[in-house]
Amino acid sequence: MRTSLLVVVWSPVLALVFGCGDMVAGSKLPPTAASDPVSTPQVSRPSASPSQASGAPPFLDAEPPDAIADANASGPVVVTDSGSAMRTTPIGSLRGPHLLRHFYESLARLEDGHARDDVRILQFGDSHTASDLPTGAVRRALQQRFGDGGRGFVSIGKPWRKYTQDAIHTGMAKEFAPEKGKHGVGDGSYGLLGIAIESSQRDAKAWLDATAPASRLELAYLEQPRGGTFEVDIDGAKTAKIASQGAKRQSAWRAFDVAEGPHKIEVRVAGDGDVRLFGVTLDRSAAGVMVDALGINGAQIHTALAWNEAHFAEQLKHRAPDVVVLAYGTNESLERLSAADYERKLVDLLGRVARAVPSASCLLLGPPDRAALTKGTKDDWKTAAKLVEIVDSQRRVAEAAGCGFYDQLEAMGGQGTIAVWAKEPHPRAGKDRVHLTRDGYTALANALVADLLRAYGVWRTDSGLAPTSRP
Repeated sequence: MRTSLLVVVWSPVLALVFGCGDMVAGSKLPPTAASDPVSTPQVSRPSASPSQASGAPPFLDAEPPDAIADANASGPVVVTDSGSAMRTTPIGSLRGPHLLRHFYESLARLEDGHARDDVRILQFGDSHTASDLPTGAVRRALQQRFGDGGRGFVSIGKPWRKYTQDAIHTGMAKEFAPEKGKHGVGDGSYGLLGIAIESSQRDAKAWLDATAPASRLELAYLEQPRGGTFEVDIDGAKTAKIASQGAKRQSAWRAFDVAEGPHKIEVRVAGDGDVRLFGVTLDRSAAGVMVDALGINGAQIHTALAWNEAHFAEQLKHRAPDVVVLAYGTNESLERLSAADYERKLVDLLGRVARAVPSASCLLLGPPDRAALTKGTKDDWKTAAKLVEIVDSQRRVAEAAGCGFYDQLEAMGGQGTIAVWAKEPHPRAGKDRVHLTRDGYTALANALVADLLRAYGVWRTDSGLAPTSRP
């Protein structure tokens, strides 16, 4: 069913602020002079929780929601427009838990049986997200508790050679090729993922085979002046013939209702023009949670900024997320980008999201630990100093922008953890000390879900709602 993903709530004021590009979450950015281009928000950091101040380990082993609620009973509060008081104390590694109110409200409607739509979570990011290992674990955990709304959005064909997604198998003929622009040159209209596939060759095929059940398949494509015709087969049966030619370049969608179950969708090009395909959304009839893994290998904040903003807004508005998660930072930690430049780009991307879906919540997901080999040694791995800078920048921007911030570096155990994980008998980190193994991603995803659900439990209590089952 149609509903929102996990996205941070943006007020109308914030949307106007980002539209002007001068303010974030109602806080004016420092004025800049021609000789001083710095425009990052100058904000104070949230106070450390008692556990952080004492050096207690992060919450990889989750406490029950009631324990967290009791622990935070005397924490600082904010009063919402409805008059209810919400606690602002960090929960585990989650900063600004009260800023995810829209997400909690959507979950509550779902859990209390009042939802008519899904709760949709969109996560944009780099190779961590592209693997769908952490997002897959989050998807399974949230769907187990709140219901399975469907597999969500996935690419059709191969946007890159080793594109993989949980419960999805894709492929395409050699006549199809990825379309994402090159060196900043391109039209910027590449769909929700940011990489499309395209062909004008007659009989070129692309397909998606899903073992995850669905009762509705929605194909996303580009309508354009030189657009061609393509046929759609579902489970081997000819289903539709679609003309993608249009007066202007714009996003287009075609939905198909099918029997609940696994399905294969195949597209075949007629050869009378360019056919650009973005992907397929797999939905189920019952309301539940959907998590879209929108990661690209090697992606950085500037990757999304290269997309056409109007097109990106079309895609976001149509998907109607409840929360948008931005999970960048690992690749930026390999660059010489200054903190000011990085924060400026991050503010720019958050502004685009806010203007497109102002009612959604936003969450910045800090990068996991990354280690570099100390020069002149063979096995002395240290957390990259630039990574710590990136985490600090994300924390500052999230607070200024009114977004939640989840510190994955802290949740893992802090600096140096990935070097330890890589040497375990059953390693939770890869030998590159950059990526995690399936076990590592699952552990980190479970920590994220545990903190989110603790925060949701606190919000229910603060809102006067009855307690619900624990995760």
